[in-house]
Amino acid sequence: MKKLAASGIALIIALFCSVNAFAMEVPTGTTVQTLNGVQQYIKTYTVAPDTDPQSLIEEPFDYEGYTYTFSSITKETTPFEDSKGHTEIITVETEKKDLSAVLAVLSPTMEFNDGEYSGTLSLDHTTIQTEAAGYTTKSYTVSETKEIGNLDSNDMSYVPASTVKDGKTIQLQSVDWQVQGTTLVDDVLVPSQYKAVATYSGQAYYNAATGYITTAEYVGEVSCSGIENIAYTVTYTGEPTLIPESDEGGWVAAFFKGYVPILISGLGIAAIVVLAGLLIHSRKQVRTLQEQIIEIPEDEEEPEDEA
Repeated sequence: MKKLAASGIALIIALFCSVNAFAMEVPTGTTVQTLNGVQQYIKTYTVAPDTDPQSLIEEPFDYEGYTYTFSSITKETTPFEDSKGHTEIITVETEKKDLSAVLAVLSPTMEFNDGEYSGTLSLDHTTIQTEAAGYTTKSYTVSETKEIGNLDSNDMSYVPASTVKDGKTIQLQSVDWQVQGTTLVDDVLVPSQYKAVATYSGQAYYNAATGYITTAEYVGEVSCSGIENIAYTVTYTGEPTLIPESDEGGWVAAFFKGYVPILISGLGIAAIVVLAGLLIHSRKQVRTLQEQIIEIPEDEEEPEDEA
């Protein structure tokens, strides 16, 4: 049982130390020195910029005969800078396709900032591409006027009902008859030659762009800067640890200094473990005793003494 209690205490202390080790940053360097008569224990940490420096300060601790307490903390930042080429593609809409209309909505430069990298980008004119955003059907009127002369009468059969212009067939709309010549009949001048002025018209259709979409690239160099890490130097000053020479267990007290609350908790848990073990052991002894009593045979009558 003594071995069991000792093992329980050792396990509790080991677990506590492990948890603290994981919770605290690990020093990147340690130095123990005496400076101007002052004993110092210096720990250096290289940590991320968002690390709380207070989490690096330890409670008083013992080391090689000295008890060290926090004295001061200093920090040194390590900056960083980086740059790279970047291309940003933008899209704009215009009503016309010609380059002058497109350049009117494209700025020569643009500012870029993604929260990490930033810089000024310039328009690369060779990357400008424009295409129709969509199409719709539109119509327009096609018209034509034709003159047909030297006709002997104003007969409509001389005038075609339709004609073709620019590949489009259009229909006759009206005819204006004009007299080109007359003749004397019974002392009266009567028309003898006519000219027809025919007007044709019709609707033609075509696909028209509803607008234009232009894509272009802005290129340039962007950069970022900031703090890569912070080096904290934590200094502790030491005073000799006082241990009475007559106290043979003084080294034990020095070792467990600072762990009294933990040891008390551990001893409480160990006491529970020991009591549980004793209870189980007692129950086993009672059960064994009961079994032995059951197995003892009934007492036989003792023989009478001979006279």
